Amino acid sequence: MEENAGTDILPLLNLLKRHKILLMISILTLLLGAFTLILYTWDRGQIAEGVVLEIPLGQLSIQEAQSKLEQLKHEISKRPVHFISDKKSFPISMEELGLTYNYQEPLQQAYLIGREGNFFNKAISKFRASWGITFRPNCQWSDQVLKATLTKHLADLNIPAEDAHFLINPDKTMQIVPEKIGKQVDFDSLIASVKKQSPNHVNPIPIPFQTVKPAITKIDLQNVKENGLLSNYTTSFDPNLKERTLNIKLAAKAIDGMLLKPGEVFSFNETVGPRTAEAGYQEAMIIEGSTFVPGLGGGICQVSSTLYNAVRLASPSLSVVERTRHSLPVTYVPPGQDATVAYPNLDFKFRNDSGSYLLIRSYVNYNTLNLSIYGKAKTQT
Repeated sequence: MEENAGTDILPLLNLLKRHKILLMISILTLLLGAFTLILYTWDRGQIAEGVVLEIPLGQLSIQEAQSKLEQLKHEISKRPVHFISDKKSFPISMEELGLTYNYQEPLQQAYLIGREGNFFNKAISKFRASWGITFRPNCQWSDQVLKATLTKHLADLNIPAEDAHFLINPDKTMQIVPEKIGKQVDFDSLIASVKKQSPNHVNPIPIPFQTVKPAITKIDLQNVKENGLLSNYTTSFDPNLKERTLNIKLAAKAIDGMLLKPGEVFSFNETVGPRTAEAGYQEAMIIEGSTFVPGLGGGICQVSSTLYNAVRLASPSLSVVERTRHSLPVTYVPPGQDATVAYPNLDFKFRNDSGSYLLIRSYVNYNTLNLSIYGKAKTQT
C-alpha cells in the first residue's frame, strides 16, 4: 500500500512543477512586456517616428524641429508667385503677398503623440504614428494685403477705356475720334486663384482681365451732330483791350468741344480752371464790389455770361443750377442776364436735362464771342 501511495503522488508533484514553471514564464513574459512597453513609451524628448509636418520630424527634438521648420518658413516666405500676362512674368514673394505661415500649434500636437494617457494609450498612438501621420501648418492669406500688393505691382497693366471725342481742326471743323475699349486686372478672381495655391507647390498664375467699356461711343457723337443746333448766343467786345481779349480767348478755348452726358452738371470753374498767370491769364478790369479794378483774368465773365444766355435759350433741355449776377451792370448782355464767376467761390453751373449728349462750341472772331449748344431738344410734356 505504501508503494502505491508514493506512486500516486508523483504525477501530482510533476503537474504542480509544470504549473509553477508556466506561471514563472508568464510572469517573466508580463514583466518583459511591461519593461518593453516602458522602454517603447520612454520619453526621450523626441517626436514620434512617422510624424510629418511639411518635412519628416521623427526622432527630432522639438528644438531641432522648430529650427528646421523656421528655416522652411523663411524659404517659403521668400518664394515667389509668378503672375503671367502676355508671356511676361511678374514675381511677387509670398511674404509681400501677405501669407501668414504658422507651424507652432501643429508642432505641439505632433510632439504630444506618445505622451498622453497611460502606457497603453501612449504605445498605441506611437505605433499608429509609425505608419505615417501628417500635420499641416496654419496658412492664411490676408485679402486686404493681397489686394494692396497686387494693385501696387499690376496696376500698370490696366488700360483705361477712351471715350469717343470730337477733334477740333484748325479750320474749326470737327471730326469724331472713335472710342477705345480698355481692360483692367480682375483682382477678385486673381486673389481667389492665389488663395487656392499651396505654399509648397505654387504654379504660375495667369492674370485675368475685365473689359472696360467707354462711356461715350462714336454713335453717341454722331447722334449729337445729327441732332443739330439747339441754341446759340453772341456777344461783342473791344479787341483793342488786348489783355481782356486774351483772357476771353483762353476761357472760350477751355469750353470749346465740351461734351455733356445726360444728367451731367457743367461747372464753369472746373472746366476753365484757376485763372493764374501760369495759365496765361493777364490783368484786366473786373468788378469788385461797386467799382471796377484791375484783376487777373478780367473779361472771362463775358464768356460765362454768353454761355448763360445760350443755356437760357436751350431751356428746358438745360436748367441752371447755380448763377450769380454782377454787383454792377455790364454792357455785353442785357440787364439781369449776366453770370459772374470768381474761382473758386462763385461758379456758374447748369445741368443737361435733354436725355441725350450735348456739345458746346465756342467761337471767337475779331470782336465777337459765340457760344453754341448742339444736341437733341427735350420733348415737352
